[in-house]
Amino acid sequence: MAQKDDVSIIIRQVLSGDTEAFSLLLERYGGKVYGLVMRLVADELEAEELTQEAFVQAYIHLGEYQGAADFATWLYRIAYNTALMHLRRRRNVLFPIDERLADSVGDDEAEAALAEVTEERIVLLEAALQRLSPDDRMLVTLFYYEERPTRDIAYVLDTTVSNVTTRLHRVRKRLYLLMKQMDYGTEQ
Repeated sequence: MAQKDDVSIIIRQVLSGDTEAFSLLLERYGGKVYGLVMRLVADELEAEELTQEAFVQAYIHLGEYQGAADFATWLYRIAYNTALMHLRRRRNVLFPIDERLADSVGDDEAEAALAEVTEERIVLLEAALQRLSPDDRMLVTLFYYEERPTRDIAYVLDTTVSNVTTRLHRVRKRLYLLMKQMDYGTEQ
């Protein structure tokens, strides 16, 4: 609770004209936002620029922060939208997965494959993540890497909790199939 109170105090200071106080928010959340954006764009320079842009947008819209979500979640939503707009302009080539094929994968089969923790599997997983849509990458990043609750993920992605749960279920299967294709050299 103390951290939330600290953030509220910092926000009030910034909104009262103490623009230097914003650097405290940048210091506290900058690394996390950069990591999140980096998972989406996979380029250090782009991630740095987009992180800066996200913080500029957060500063501009700080007065609109209502506290409906915690500040980090609100900031993640801004960073996600900033990165998503960039990716849409860049038009990355994705590797679509036939949904019927994904539906045919058993839950246990996908879970077991994704739970296997070897250096080779981790490299394969990271490569497979880059072939997912930005929405799916953000979903995986927030849930697995950031360990955010589904309610926060729903806020960031502007969807429902049940939609997040369903999409997580499906994205695990897509990851499994992408990893399998890459592992056996059968990329489309």
